[in-house]
Amino acid sequence: MELRTALTCLCLAVGFYRSDTNLTSDLVLVPYDFLFDAAVEAYYKGDWLAVILNMEKAIRNKATVRDVKVQCRLQCANQSVFGEPLVGLELPIPGAGSVEDLSFFQKILKRADCVNSCETEKLGSLTLHQVSEEVELEFGKRTPYNYLQVAYFKVISCSDYTHSV
Repeated sequence: MELRTALTCLCLAVGFYRSDTNLTSDLVLVPYDFLFDAAVEAYYKGDWLAVILNMEKAIRNKATVRDVKVQCRLQCANQSVFGEPLVGLELPIPGAGSVEDLSFFQKILKRADCVNSCETEKLGSLTLHQVSEEVELEFGKRTPYNYLQVAYFKVISCSDYTHSV
């Protein structure tokens, strides 16, 4: 009976945590490398429910960070199209080189500033979501899913064991 209660809580918690993928949320996302590390630690402790909750949230938060970055880049690309001239650069500046070059680099800098501002507004500090190459490699190898598979198997096998006893 205790395991059944734990599984019910898990299902409710997973449903609750899924609501954070809304990109307009005012909440700061927990960095997915932190959640991944917490899930791995829980794995070695045999805390299967914590593995499932933290690893699934890490996967969702990684996707949310990626989606926000794409959204910001698209939004900022639409604001600074390279075909239109910038105001104030009609007259050549003595010794400054080509006006077209200045215009191009000004647009690049404005776009970069726009992307940084947008990401900071939606995600919080830019350094908060910078993860190590090691964690990126683990996600690239889809390792979180291996942990989840084992954790789900352990939870289900414990459930089967308690029903047979």
